Amino acid sequence: MLKNIREGAISKPWFFRLLMLCVAVVFAVSMGWWGFGGDSREENYIAKVSEEHISIEDYQVAYRRTSRFYREVLQSEYDDEKVRRQVIDGLVDNKLWAQEAKRMGLAIGDAALKEAFVTTAAFQTEGKFDPERYTRFLGIQKMTPKTFEEKQREGLLVEKVKVVVKDGVALTPREIKDIEESDPPNTDLDQAIEDRLARKKDRAVFAYILALREKANIVIKEDLL
Repeated sequence: MLKNIREGAISKPWFFRLLMLCVAVVFAVSMGWWGFGGDSREENYIAKVSEEHISIEDYQVAYRRTSRFYREVLQSEYDDEKVRRQVIDGLVDNKLWAQEAKRMGLAIGDAALKEAFVTTAAFQTEGKFDPERYTRFLGIQKMTPKTFEEKQREGLLVEKVKVVVKDGVALTPREIKDIEESDPPNTDLDQAIEDRLARKKDRAVFAYILALREKANIVIKEDLL
């Protein structure tokens, strides 16, 4: 698989840049396990988003996970400075999303949190939730159940606010007509409409986070990256 990704970087550089961005964000927040908590002590944070901090520890964990992946994929083309920037930007963005979710009054109930746990493949044995695997995971990550559950809850909250943004997006009659009258015509009209809507929703999410960045007071300790 890594060979295919490396070859794709050469034949389709535009696609690979998009892949890198997506993977960076996924690894940075990794199911909400990292990047939302953090020690608020003045000397122990790497970034401040409004009045909340991103701890050095959260950044270092996210960086190690992302860096390990990119080093395997890019090998000699690996750019550590870019990876560090993508990681901190991803953590800042997710902090902004979490803050926006709270501003909207969104919340993740205990039932939704439990559902996320029992359906996580890493915690399952033969398709069922395995408490021993969950406990073992916490031990490896050196996290208490309370800390992990808080981070998981905020990770789900970030996804929830993104869904709210996407749900407010729809194709205009003009956009639908353009799809119907495309030349050459679409062989699968329903799929073409679905794809167009998905792209529009993704653009809306991107525009939304840009607006949040513009309004927020963001301070990053560049010397610690």
